Amino acid sequence: MEAIRRRADLDRLVAAGGSLVVSVVDGADSAAMAFTGNVKAVSGRLPRMTVAVIDRLESPDLPALFGITQVPALVVFRAGVGLFAGPAPSTEALLEALLRRAMALDMDAVRTEMSRERAETEGTMAHRACPTSQRVPPEA
Repeated sequence: MEAIRRRADLDRLVAAGGSLVVSVVDGADSAAMAFTGNVKAVSGRLPRMTVAVIDRLESPDLPALFGITQVPALVVFRAGVGLFAGPAPSTEALLEALLRRAMALDMDAVRTEMSRERAETEGTMAHRACPTSQRVPPEA
């Protein structure tokens, strides 16, 4: 299990392009640390999954990247794409189900859907009038 202490550590692991599960914990909280043990156990049953941990006490800025404010939490990447960031599943069975669903996704379909949603959002934003344009006085 690799400790992520800086943004560069996270970027390197994500850029590797494999399956990455990140346990976000408070190193002083024994329940959160037990969750990391569950992540390690479950990921050992799945093929080619890298496990990493972020201790929010050591690196408080990293959980904020994902909107994580409470621990334990989980972040899942596959093929360089973030698939999940949120509260830790409450049981090992739920954790395994979540990770198996992530592993089963068709990543080409995921990227296609992301591109479509991005294009729709950009198209909507491009056609929205700038609020200050409404302030131009009418011609007399």
